[in-house]
Amino acid sequence: LLLSFDVYETGIYEEQTDATSQNETKKGNNLKTVEPNGKMKNGNKRKDNSSPTMANNIDPFANFICKSCARGDDDSYLLICDICDNCYHTYCLIPALIEIPRGQWRCPKCVAQLYHTATPSDAYGFEQSGREYTLGEFGEMSDEFKRNYFKKPLSEILPEDVEQEFWRILSLPEASVKVEYGADLQTGDLGSGFPTIRTKDLNENDKKYLNSPWNLNNFACHYKSVLRYINADISGMKIPWAYVGMCFSCFCWHVEDHWSYSINYLHWGEPKTWYGVPGSSAEKLENCMKSYAPELFSKTPDLLHHLVTTMNPSILLRQGVPVVKTNQQAGEFVITFPRAYHAGFNHGFNFAEANNFCPADWLPMGRCAIDHYKEVKRYSVFSHDELICKLASECQYLDPAIGDATKFELDYIVKQEKNSRKLAYDQGVTDGDRVCFELMPDDERQCDACKTTCFLSAVSCLCKP
Repeated sequence: LLLSFDVYETGIYEEQTDATSQNETKKGNNLKTVEPNGKMKNGNKRKDNSSPTMANNIDPFANFICKSCARGDDDSYLLICDICDNCYHTYCLIPALIEIPRGQWRCPKCVAQLYHTATPSDAYGFEQSGREYTLGEFGEMSDEFKRNYFKKPLSEILPEDVEQEFWRILSLPEASVKVEYGADLQTGDLGSGFPTIRTKDLNENDKKYLNSPWNLNNFACHYKSVLRYINADISGMKIPWAYVGMCFSCFCWHVEDHWSYSINYLHWGEPKTWYGVPGSSAEKLENCMKSYAPELFSKTPDLLHHLVTTMNPSILLRQGVPVVKTNQQAGEFVITFPRAYHAGFNHGFNFAEANNFCPADWLPMGRCAIDHYKEVKRYSVFSHDELICKLASECQYLDPAIGDATKFELDYIVKQEKNSRKLAYDQGVTDGDRVCFELMPDDERQCDACKTTCFLSAVSCLCKP
């Protein structure tokens, strides 16, 4: 069982064309420049102080003043926006630029304006492939892509080369590399890599693992996991999802639903690189990403829940966010902890399987997750209050640790419920009816204001009972 991560070192991301792992200074001493393109040489991209024609000793660049610091010195670090012609020093931008951007450059205000006027058709994220593969066909495509990309036999391509190239691609806006990922495949429909009671022609070795707790089909419903008390078969949480990867296929920074634990098993194939941030530093990561892309988060506050946003770990480290790393090999488990952000990518053709589990110590974290979901108006997968009440009704069968945690949670929600009902009564809500929320579909008992799934009580309007 692989529980310990190797300490991540920033040095492995140092690239010949990228200075992202170098220390930044106020004056940009470590700025790595590139040969200017046509626009830059014409002065449209960067203020050029090489040898302009001087007439009557008047500096033609005297009006080029940085909008941030109101100074016009350090000409070689002064960028000009291609839209509004405003100027900014590379080191005055937030975050500071450590190399001259290639192609067109737009200032933060113009980027924000373009983003807020974007139409719904300007979607971002992952495209759904229109092609279906057999496992063999996907493997052939994956291996051929990797050989052609690196121009080497597969056996000669080192993991560190794949890792460095992955982050190099993501650091270049003009780079375009298309890969495919068989992600979130429902094992209930397509089959599991572990033996199940539906598996035909089980041999003796398979039968040994059929009821093993390490079989991920059994893991979520282990007697020490509270997920066994949720009646619904939640795909991806209780029922494993399968993942068929290829070189550069990736998963973006995210935490698990309800901040639960996750367990991932790599059945076979090439390694999967993981980067992890401890749950205690989750807000540091969120604040760091928001500071680097405020326009994205101002329009989509729950952007990180969409699993479409990634960031180089070296940037996080420079901002004081602790990051750890491991290369998962075939036959190894990787476990992520509550609210621990994680991201990563595959080195080549492989097959993995994963789901969630929730032991006793998760219960208070699950409650905190629901409180957070209410703040960002995110839908929950299940009702946390309903789970606590279900655990309390099964108290004689609970694992002792789960029983103790359930009592604490039950005391907490009873106190909160009394306070909420008193508040509603004080505001004039006096009529009430008894309702069995658990008999209603989840989408019919979601709060219109915070999107949480109601269970203990709710206030409804007469116009929409």
